[in-house]
Amino acid sequence: MTKIPKSKITIPLMIIASIFTITALSYSPNDVSAEYGQFTIPEITGTIVITETSNDYSDKAQIVLSVAMAVAENSVENGKALWGKLDVTQGFLVYKIGVLANDDIFHKVVVDAGNGEALYVSDGVSKKDWKHSKHSDKESNKKWKDHYADLSPEEREIKKQQWSEVKDAFFALSLDERAKMIMYFMSMKLQFESLSDEEKEAKKIEMKLMMEELLPLSVEEKTQKLREFVKSL
Repeated sequence: MTKIPKSKITIPLMIIASIFTITALSYSPNDVSAEYGQFTIPEITGTIVITETSNDYSDKAQIVLSVAMAVAENSVENGKALWGKLDVTQGFLVYKIGVLANDDIFHKVVVDAGNGEALYVSDGVSKKDWKHSKHSDKESNKKWKDHYADLSPEEREIKKQQWSEVKDAFFALSLDERAKMIMYFMSMKLQFESLSDEEKEAKKIEMKLMMEELLPLSVEEKTQKLREFVKSL
């Protein structure tokens, strides 16, 4: 995975927030990257065996993320791939893809990184089932609610609609554009974890300000902003 110079970390913070909140109506913002471990994957057989631990398996994959996302979408009726990462499962190199279907039903799809076969497609998990399951991140949900605690019910509904439009804008991008953004986010996430607590807090504040500028835009304007960012990578 491409390493990003630390100086560039200030540029796409709104993209971090956008990715985390793609499923804001269905799941906690922080659950987007955490839900992968919440499904029990049955025994699978992949084509690329991994025996050594590494932080980057991209040189071993024979298909790219956008292809895996396409396979995942085709495996779920009316599915849209919202997240993905290259990982090792049961000793095989795979892509783990999060797919959102109609009515915000979430599926996890495991795609072979060699031949592009869908090795596992989870049952759908609804917003209600996820939030009441033992895997729900209660602390994250509380922080999310507290963030808008001072808003009136009408204002919260507006925010909810705006976040939904962020999701719509993201899904309006092509698979290649979404994949490029996700890969960049993964690199950003690694760098963010290396920052000091003070630096992290400063970035969070900057991210909040950027998102406040993005949210009021129309879906078309949000989409254009995301597309412009992808082109800048």
